[in-house]
Amino acid sequence: MISSGRVSFLGLAGLLTAVSGSAYAAAPSAKTNDKDLQKIRHIIVIYGENRSFDNLYGLYPGADGIADARLGVEQVDNDGTPLPRLPEVWTGKPPVPDPAYPRLPNRPFQLDGSSINKPYTVETRDLVHRFYQNQEQIDGGKLDKFAAVSDAGGLVMGYYDGSHMKLWKLAQQYTLADHFFMGAFGGSFLNHMWLACACTPVFPAAPATLVAQLDGENRLARKPGSPAGALEGPPQFVLDGAVTPDGYGVNTLQPLYQPSGIPPVAAGDNRFADPAKNPLPPQTLDTIGDRLSDKGVSWAWYA
Repeated sequence: MISSGRVSFLGLAGLLTAVSGSAYAAAPSAKTNDKDLQKIRHIIVIYGENRSFDNLYGLYPGADGIADARLGVEQVDNDGTPLPRLPEVWTGKPPVPDPAYPRLPNRPFQLDGSSINKPYTVETRDLVHRFYQNQEQIDGGKLDKFAAVSDAGGLVMGYYDGSHMKLWKLAQQYTLADHFFMGAFGGSFLNHMWLACACTPVFPAAPATLVAQLDGENRLARKPGSPAGALEGPPQFVLDGAVTPDGYGVNTLQPLYQPSGIPPVAAGDNRFADPAKNPLPPQTLDTIGDRLSDKGVSWAWYA
């Protein structure tokens, strides 16, 4: 991305909040003219997934990070009351506390600190990043239910000292966008669509097994035995589907065309996914690739 005469390195978010963008810039802005633009040969967009800004760059000097956190980081229970501590880090099915993590106070904590000692090179469990859960976590802009509405409990409040990462050096060399967040609620699937198409895929007449079941407040409906409090366990949902009741695909769905996570029918046409396993129907809206092709600009997408 070329912006104001300099390359911008964007720290894309995975912990799924949505606010407007601004950048911590190391160089003064300068007007870009047509001659400068002629020097550009390639524009490369790197889509960084499944990490929040603070998770990796929260300790970056001068950035709006962990040191600037205020009351908004205090996590609340399902009923809105402040949690006395963070929930356990849940693991397994059924979920049980992960013994690798101590009980944690209700605030951000350093994963690679002395008490936990999990550097970013050590794999931790995944965090929920889905459409309806993300909206509950944001909680009308208060950002205080990330721990309560998570299948990983308190792990969502963890961060690293990212100064040892190679990506940290890119931030030092270019521009770190400390207020840059993703556009769509949830995970990579819908945000990929918004990046390429600025659209949400449609799934008319989706089977009931794929349609999310919601309560009267447009939240995922809880099972009768779902824990009442976040310290008792993660929420349990009736049906956390990939399709909204009005027919939009908002969580990961597999394409009809190969390559797809759904294999072809045995002895069938190997260009297509097995239709009996409910792949996403073909989409017809234009993408940024269509617009580039219209102008004779070559492009490629690697995933």
